[in-house]
Amino acid sequence: MKALVLAAIALSSVAMAGGEYPLVKVNGKPVEFKGTQPHTIVGRVMVPVRGVFEAIGAYVEYNPVNHRVTARRANEEIDLGLGDKLAHRNGAEIELDVAPLTIEGRMMVPLRFIAESLGATVDYVKDTRTVEITTNENIPGVKQPPR
Repeated sequence: MKALVLAAIALSSVAMAGGEYPLVKVNGKPVEFKGTQPHTIVGRVMVPVRGVFEAIGAYVEYNPVNHRVTARRANEEIDLGLGDKLAHRNGAEIELDVAPLTIEGRMMVPLRFIAESLGATVDYVKDTRTVEITTNENIPGVKQPPR
């Protein structure tokens, strides 16, 4: 039942978005999404989980049995599940505004959560519908641990 409600919300929100997808950039470079594109759902930009995590430099594992994703980058580990509004960052619980859901067979997650959970900053440019993600790799004086 929960999945059915989430699907209904997703479909109605996608229809209202007008078919135009938000543009997502990491450190000025557009993120290429294979298949399913970003969607605005309930006022949040939702993206396929793998695209942005990998663009930020994270290694992503998906468990199809449990519908869970684990992403690792440097000393950070993020764990989240389909339909679950609680994610974990290094074991600590984080409540999501919108639970991950499936669109066109892809797990979609809130973009801001992905970026900020790995230490990046996020800005939304309303006029161009562009999400600008900046990782700390672009900030002078900030060194990343070896991968």
